Amino acid sequence: KIKVVSNGMNEKEQIVRLAGNGHILGHRGFGAKSKEVYPVSAIAMDDSVVCFVDNDTVYEAFYFNVQFTIALMMFYSKELRAIEARMKYMAQMTVREKVAHALLYLKEIFGYDLYEQTLNINISRQDISALCGTNENQVVRNLSDFEEEKIIVKEGKKIRIINEEGLHKMVDVY
Repeated sequence: KIKVVSNGMNEKEQIVRLAGNGHILGHRGFGAKSKEVYPVSAIAMDDSVVCFVDNDTVYEAFYFNVQFTIALMMFYSKELRAIEARMKYMAQMTVREKVAHALLYLKEIFGYDLYEQTLNINISRQDISALCGTNENQVVRNLSDFEEEKIIVKEGKKIRIINEEGLHKMVDVY
């Protein structure tokens, strides 16, 4: 469970994307010139095991394995479409819709804890705001509204979605 972040003005953290089990990290910095700085970091949100593959090994795999190269190119294409969609959402959605979308995104990436019946991640309101591109107070207010509307139940940092259809209705227009 990893958040990929970029720091903006005043060092405000923006979560660019989330990564869960089996996801690829660091691929957007691949191919950068040796002295070029890629301004994105990955921060573990939970205990994690990460496998590092050096650039020379990746270059060799590209050169000798056309299927691998095509598969990674398709992966990049899918990632680009997802990033473009998230940029559109950030520009067009209301704060309420952004928070609803973030909850659905968290469920998509990390899944649901079947035992606790909650999102399978302990996430702070600050991290949700960094994911939404809004502030923590707006996130807290919207989560409270969702709870009053019986869409979610808050249990500390854990969130139980009790009306997923309600969240989808808020964002399906996008």
